[in-house]
Amino acid sequence: MRSVSVVVTSFKTIPLKNVTVTALKSGESSITDSTGLFSLKCFRNDVLKVSAYGFVERKQKLKAEMVYKIDLVYTDNVQNFNKAVSHGHIGETVLRDAVFSRENKSTRDYSKYKSIFDAISSEIYNVRVNGNTIVNTKLKSFDRTPEVLLVVDDKIVSDISYISTEYVKSIEFVDDVSTAMYGAMGANGVLKIKLK
Repeated sequence: MRSVSVVVTSFKTIPLKNVTVTALKSGESSITDSTGLFSLKCFRNDVLKVSAYGFVERKQKLKAEMVYKIDLVYTDNVQNFNKAVSHGHIGETVLRDAVFSRENKSTRDYSKYKSIFDAISSEIYNVRVNGNTIVNTKLKSFDRTPEVLLVVDDKIVSDISYISTEYVKSIEFVDDVSTAMYGAMGANGVLKIKLK
């Protein structure tokens, strides 16, 4: 057994408090303080499960380091906002400012592309566009085609050719645990498009 210290943040820099952290092998658990910091005893090759209401749960394999920084992903919606604030993970104003800042920073001009498919092939590096088909360059699901799931304004769609690039607010490819909410359909990743 050894002791490790961890800082839990979101938006890369904002510390989260009252976050539950559990070492899966040792069974030890701890809660972060107001600086996002905690320490707990765990085994050398333990796995930390980090969970906070309103944020995407994350698991971190421990190696030789004694200090870790774990950044939790926040997906902005009313339910997540209320959960994160009411459970005391982050202040209401701090969260609102962080979301606003992220949205402003990620606003890009896609109108320079002649089609949505041009925009995707130029902006998203881990997918390949073949005509009107978008595939993950790393095939994940063996029993399905490598096509990614298309989601426009939080709705699953089968066709995006109708989208004019001047109305695109953001394009994001998600290829991690957060695709689990889409079940098997999201196995090859999810291409999320937000419109203005």
